[in-house]
Amino acid sequence: MQKYTPRGIHHVGMRSAHFDETVKLYMEAFGFQKVYEWTDGPERCYMLETGDGSCFEIFSGGEETLPSLGRFNHIALRVDNCQETYERALAAGAKSKVPPTFSDIAHAKPQPLKMYFAYVIGFDGEEIEFIQIVED
Repeated sequence: MQKYTPRGIHHVGMRSAHFDETVKLYMEAFGFQKVYEWTDGPERCYMLETGDGSCFEIFSGGEETLPSLGRFNHIALRVDNCQETYERALAAGAKSKVPPTFSDIAHAKPQPLKMYFAYVIGFDGEEIEFIQIVED
């Protein structure tokens, strides 16, 4: 049997009850670029490239519901400037959950982890985290 070699995440998908606002948030606040779009009857879908080849897929037709167990908890985005990205997200309509915060996880293995992180909530209740790794 041939050894499996992971090649990373192709995409993360979500269904949105606020399609236009959600697409605007991810494109304007985070700089994602539309690489595909299609329709299937009344349903629309955009595939947005995140900057490293991975994509975020957004379908229209979501329902206004509370998140349930079994869904992804959040999506975390690598960023160069946590504060700037957080402010762009708020300007694009996201709601604050956790403002930019420094974290020094000295007990992390194999080495300590220093980072800034923040969370915002998108139009469909999705949690979006920003991670800015701090190099010594």
